[in-house]
Amino acid sequence: MLRIQNLTYTIGDRDLLKELNLQIRPGKRIGLVGKNGAGKTTLLRLIAGIYPTEKQVIQHPKDYTIGFLPQEEIAFDDQTILELALSGRPDILAMEREIHQLHERGDLHEHPSDLKRLGTLEEMYRLHGGYELEFQAKKILSGLGFTPPQLEQSITIFSGGWRMRVYLARLLLQQPDLLMLDEPTNHLDIDSLEWLETFLSQYKGSLLVVSHDRFFLERIVNEIAEIQKGQLTHYSGNYSFYLKKRAEMLEQLEKAYEKQQAEIAHTQKFIDRFRYKASKAAQVQSRIKQLEKLERIELPEKESRLSFSIKVDTPSYKHVLEMRNISFAYEEENWVLRDIDLDVTRGERIALVGVNGAGKTTFTRLICDELRAQKGSMKIGERVSIGYYAQHQTQALNLEKSVFQEIEEEAAPSFRTRLRDILGLFQFSGDDINKKIRVLSGGEKARVSLAKMLLSPANFLIMDEPTNHLDMSSREALEKALYEYDGTLLLISHDRFFLDRLVDRVLVLENGSLTEYMGNYSTYLKKRAESRQADETGPAAPEQTVPAEPRGNRKSKEQKRLEALARQQISKDRNRLNKAIAEVEKKLDALTAECKAVEEKLADPATYNDAALSSGLNKRYKELETQIRAKEHRWEELQMELEELMSKLDENA
Repeated sequence: MLRIQNLTYTIGDRDLLKELNLQIRPGKRIGLVGKNGAGKTTLLRLIAGIYPTEKQVIQHPKDYTIGFLPQEEIAFDDQTILELALSGRPDILAMEREIHQLHERGDLHEHPSDLKRLGTLEEMYRLHGGYELEFQAKKILSGLGFTPPQLEQSITIFSGGWRMRVYLARLLLQQPDLLMLDEPTNHLDIDSLEWLETFLSQYKGSLLVVSHDRFFLERIVNEIAEIQKGQLTHYSGNYSFYLKKRAEMLEQLEKAYEKQQAEIAHTQKFIDRFRYKASKAAQVQSRIKQLEKLERIELPEKESRLSFSIKVDTPSYKHVLEMRNISFAYEEENWVLRDIDLDVTRGERIALVGVNGAGKTTFTRLICDELRAQKGSMKIGERVSIGYYAQHQTQALNLEKSVFQEIEEEAAPSFRTRLRDILGLFQFSGDDINKKIRVLSGGEKARVSLAKMLLSPANFLIMDEPTNHLDMSSREALEKALYEYDGTLLLISHDRFFLDRLVDRVLVLENGSLTEYMGNYSTYLKKRAESRQADETGPAAPEQTVPAEPRGNRKSKEQKRLEALARQQISKDRNRLNKAIAEVEKKLDALTAECKAVEEKLADPATYNDAALSSGLNKRYKELETQIRAKEHRWEELQMELEELMSKLDENA
């Protein structure tokens, strides 16, 4: 088990993490969430020992092993893919070398100690899985998308994304006690993601995962730890449970905050009213101390809910795209796409999925006329305006323009008055919008291209991995905008949660051919699984219906009616009491003002020159004191009655 106690990590004058506590027990699978900059990656690096910490802050047994997959690209020596994966188990490789050296001697019968050493090593090698190591490495690499010929190729010919897969394979083969993954889904296609989810669901060690892939978190973790204001809040459950529970807790916290603020105001009102009353001095002091000792409830910072909408200015006609017998090859007779037929009509929302290298980007570039098919015909419908987003689109940006200028130039008229607000969605705010394109990072340029396309007057949006450089809140805002979009959508994305929300038709590109599934991404997964099961074992058994909940476990209509009546009565009583309190306070203010005026007259020596006047004033002063005490007593009674009523309202809420 790993334990973190009172971990504080400061950057400059800011405490990024403050007295943070965390326990990672064996078998726990924790999703670490929080807004960008909250300290998620920093925490992983502290646990991994990349950043130093004080002794005893992070505790674990001596033989406890930790594996860490970072976000940034990792440098490798010039070795083959298989060799690098196997290097994750240096202990087994060292045993293998020593066993090989002992066998090469050939005179072991003359050296009993060496013979004994060989026997011990071979037993240890067997127990540690040495004989299955290469098989396991190949199995893991295959699951992550490598083909058998690629395993013998040098790492130097592979891109950064594929190198991260090799490092991930190395960690999975290592099987550390704690496996920490920082955005592991960034470089994986959907098939590799599904394989990784299956592997991790059976992982015997502990997991600590940072990911913006909500579908991945949903299927993998059994606990969520949220970093907010430098501290952790734990939720025992998957991502959906976290969202639900967090919303409930926030609602309860807001109610508790409002109740506490009402109590504070009530107490302060008592203090202000009786501060200078000698008879109430003890009660006033008691309430002052009560306020000083009160642990104030703080509400979390409200997340800025970015939102915008995109609407089509000029709708296309019904038929958006028609493909007939489309075939395409980069090299002669090496067909990437073969005999593709497809019809797309206005308003459809389609996902295009397939493994990396299946031809998804080639397919979209054909639609956008960036490539020409060698065979077949394609027709774009009347009044169709295509907006295309892909990573290579960043090359079309004008490096000398500012972010604002680049987007304003092609924005539809309906968006131009709101450009600054919308740019906030893509993480450009303040002076950021005036930055030149040439100084932006690759991710920032990608966001500019995405914003530029979304704000254009297109009615057919084709988007290749649009969420890659967006944080969780920006993804949600983009989802909302596309959900309400009234044009036609074709999406390529590894974010399955994103696809689930938006599409109603899935096209699977495999071996150059398209297979169609109607429904969202989850429906596609279910149908595909049923199809595979039918291929292997025959038709799947009919789905069992879930029996309805017993009627006795539900509230009857009569119960609900009575509860509603009770709430209505409480609401009426509350209004009555508030009105009565206001009337008493108004009368108290008038009596107090009159009492003060009488006191001033009684303090004037000239008053006593008139015996009748001074006698009348004294009599009136006593009457006023009696009336004020009575009103104050009534005010306290009404306040207590209101407090009891509010307690009942909380119980019935």
